[in-house]
Amino acid sequence: MSTYAPIGLTGGIASGKTTVAQLFRSWGAFVADADDISRHALDVGTPCYEQTVGTFGRHILLPDGVIDRKKVASIVFSDPEALAVLNGIIHPYVHEVILTDSERVFAETPRRLIVWDVPLLFETGYDREVGKTVVVTARQSLRIQRIVARDGSTKAAALRRIRAQMPDREKVKRADMVIRNNGSLEELETRTREVFDELLETMDR
Repeated sequence: MSTYAPIGLTGGIASGKTTVAQLFRSWGAFVADADDISRHALDVGTPCYEQTVGTFGRHILLPDGVIDRKKVASIVFSDPEALAVLNGIIHPYVHEVILTDSERVFAETPRRLIVWDVPLLFETGYDREVGKTVVVTARQSLRIQRIVARDGSTKAAALRRIRAQMPDREKVKRADMVIRNNGSLEELETRTREVFDELLETMDR
């Protein structure tokens, strides 16, 4: 019998996590994307919008009432306390949306695989709320190449972004399942399908 036990999916920058999430979704899984929810958290009408304006003041608004994200970024990234306050507004909202959406999907389709796509899965403690954790990894040299090609950044800048995150070896140590993305897209799809099928099997145990 299927039980409510979401899968936690994570992986460092340029590991291929987004591609894995897209494959899961294409095969019928419901994927709750923490980054996507976070991007919309400050939209007009959300609880985060009201809290953020109330906290930082109306000077962060554009003429049409939309929050000026560049202005907010300039405030919080130069003030750790302000960043902590903003995170304290956004993170609980993201968590609530993920929970609410997942519970709705489970109630509607109990046999559907539910995946929480959370970049900071282990750092934020989301791993304690899921049934299994899946980590996508890739060799550092490949990740650097992908970041440089995708973002036009320097190798040094790409390396700094990688090192700012939890090391892959630590994520692998904590993970239940690992998808190594060091080859072709076809190889990634094959391995992802193996993991997907295994996760479906666990729902029936």
